[in-house]
Amino acid sequence: MALTDPLDAGQVLGGGAAGAVDATDVADSFVPEIWGMAIEDVFKKITLFDKLGTDLSDNVSQYGDTIHLPHIGVPGVQAYTQGAEIAPDVANSNSDRGTSTDLSINQYNVSSVYIPDIVKVQSSYDLMSIYVKQLAYANARAFDNFLSYTIAKKINDLLKSDTGVVGGDADTSLHVVTTGSVLGQANITSLYAKILAETGSTDGWSLVLSPAMMSSLNTLASYSEGTMAAPLGGDFARTGMAGNILGMPVYVTQSPYVGGTGAAVTADATKGILGLASFDNTGGQQDDILYGFAMHESALYSAFSRKAKITASYRHSHLSHLVTCESAYGAVSKCADAEGDRRIFSLIDYEAA
Repeated sequence: MALTDPLDAGQVLGGGAAGAVDATDVADSFVPEIWGMAIEDVFKKITLFDKLGTDLSDNVSQYGDTIHLPHIGVPGVQAYTQGAEIAPDVANSNSDRGTSTDLSINQYNVSSVYIPDIVKVQSSYDLMSIYVKQLAYANARAFDNFLSYTIAKKINDLLKSDTGVVGGDADTSLHVVTTGSVLGQANITSLYAKILAETGSTDGWSLVLSPAMMSSLNTLASYSEGTMAAPLGGDFARTGMAGNILGMPVYVTQSPYVGGTGAAVTADATKGILGLASFDNTGGQQDDILYGFAMHESALYSAFSRKAKITASYRHSHLSHLVTCESAYGAVSKCADAEGDRRIFSLIDYEAA
């Protein structure tokens, strides 16, 4: 992606790459490493969903790269007789079946601001923070929305039907039916049983709730008493973590895909929001609402080939420097309705047709 302008006095790319410039060029006033580190620091504080999965950024180098994730479930055990040959575990449905899930770096976003006096801004922490926070927020919001979409799309693919959530009144292997945004003790008990059946403990699991369902959870004495010693504070603002329940950290999300109206989500490219259909294929009801979910860390994989690359060029037509932050990334969610593969359990208000 080229950032060029016929009126540019000069251009320098993040990471120190520079062309032939003279003493009056932007290279004399712009230090991309300072901006890049500051933006990445803010980026980490803003994002939520990358904390819940697995980061594979070390395995990619550029936009378009693909990581092939193998399918490895929980293999069954077999009795063994000393000295006998071990039977190959090729028939077990939970072993590596030779299939894979692809994680592709297919998202590329930029955010830009004009800065009239970049030397003055860069020399002042307070002034620089104003620009850094806005650039970081724009890219981090798009990244978090994409991860949220990846999870919601997987849930949607698994539960979407002609009338709404598949078997919401019968087959509940992948979801727990709630009454509106109310998360009651019975819902938590049911969710806990599903998690234990899959992994044997809540280790590696996180509970993500909409603000409305989080408010409902706070009314449960068993939860509020368990978190009384750790009220919401600085860590909540930094991580979104609101406490723990049954060994799982509880997070609150403002995701456009969680806690909405049940209607399809409309795409908004300026915020990195991708469109997603409702659970009802016919669109006649649109009253099945996802209010939250429990997710294991093995359900979400993401990777950056570029997190906060900073580019600056002087634009004579604006008498300002144009500072641009680039992010290239990808993500994939893994979950299926099979033993050993159930890694996301949804909390959905399902209304039968």
